[in-house]
Amino acid sequence: MSVTVEAPPFRMFPVRLSRRERRSPSLVRLTFSDPSLAGFADRGYDQRIKLVLPKPGGLPLSAFPTGDDWWTVWRDQPVDERAFIRTYTIVAVRPDAGEIDVDFVDHGVTGPGSRFAVEAVPGDEAIIFGPNADFHGDAGGLEFRREYAGAATQLMVGDMSALPAINGIATRLPLDATGFICIEVPHAQDAGGIDAPPGVHVSWCVTDEGHDQVATVRDWLESIGPLASDDATTSVLADGAVNAYWEVTDPEAAPAEAPALSAWIAGESAQVRSLRRLLVNDFDVPRSAVNFMGYWRTGVAGS
Repeated sequence: MSVTVEAPPFRMFPVRLSRRERRSPSLVRLTFSDPSLAGFADRGYDQRIKLVLPKPGGLPLSAFPTGDDWWTVWRDQPVDERAFIRTYTIVAVRPDAGEIDVDFVDHGVTGPGSRFAVEAVPGDEAIIFGPNADFHGDAGGLEFRREYAGAATQLMVGDMSALPAINGIATRLPLDATGFICIEVPHAQDAGGIDAPPGVHVSWCVTDEGHDQVATVRDWLESIGPLASDDATTSVLADGAVNAYWEVTDPEAAPAEAPALSAWIAGESAQVRSLRRLLVNDFDVPRSAVNFMGYWRTGVAGS
């Protein structure tokens, strides 16, 4: 009697860097290739992956654990030798070509991901822990409330680190969607590239020009009027090693009826906390209607 083994929702993909493209002064796009990527699931929106990068002078990637207990085994490896693990968002998947694109914020050589983005050469190895196309259930790794995409006004706020996820969400919104996207970028040349429906306004807050993202979001919230509050619970999670702020709605506690506003907030942890105070405390936005995600933290080499 044969036993059917269900495919895991995520799997390891050994990849090599094949191309690098400078997208803007602050953004670098890397293309990773491997035939195994034919089995990478393109679920879109803000789908997260784990990117495994070798530590200079540390263990080779061949020593990275790949079993079901890979996280525990990796944690038990010497800290100064084990590979780096960082979280990113997929930009594009081309399974027929065995390729995926990932965008990196260029911080110079201040963090392992940024260093890899600017120093790696074609052929350099990495491992991607990503969604498995053979798994047909809800694999997780997405926080955007897809069930509200066409039923609630959308608010998306983030910085350069959130740009790939915001664009992935925006391109999949229905054409009649309405809302506001506010993205903070270091330079005016970093602005652009968001493909949003006509009813979703996109605003770029350029830090070089002194734009205030929190004030911009406040102005927009004031323009749409009051929002009712509720008591739905949230879950507070820590993502990876960056010790960032992560507060997302418990799906079991969220109301089935779409809220007036559905918000997705991501970026630097302190800024995300400021935006949380603005939405929840100042405007009584229901906590169940917002996901707050600190992708990184100032002073911590998370990129």
